[in-house]
Amino acid sequence: MKSKEFVARLTSKNQMTLPKGVSALLNVGPGDSVRFEVEQDGSIVLLPAPVRERLAPLVGRNRRGAGKSPAAIDAELREIRGDIEV
Repeated sequence: MKSKEFVARLTSKNQMTLPKGVSALLNVGPGDSVRFEVEQDGSIVLLPAPVRERLAPLVGRNRRGAGKSPAAIDAELREIRGDIEV
């Protein structure tokens, strides 16, 4: 496989924009995190952050059952699923 080369320039604040080809290869976009790993030989590997880390800001948002009793949650789930009580 032929290697590809991409170049990014650092701003005065040490920020850079990932080239479109790199973000496509990493499958990352605006708001996603990336991880830099420094190898023993000094080379640096750029990886997408683990999914768990990328989803961390969303955990717990819009929790429908917060503060409800288990019976109330069960009733709400039955209503959402359309369960028919026998």
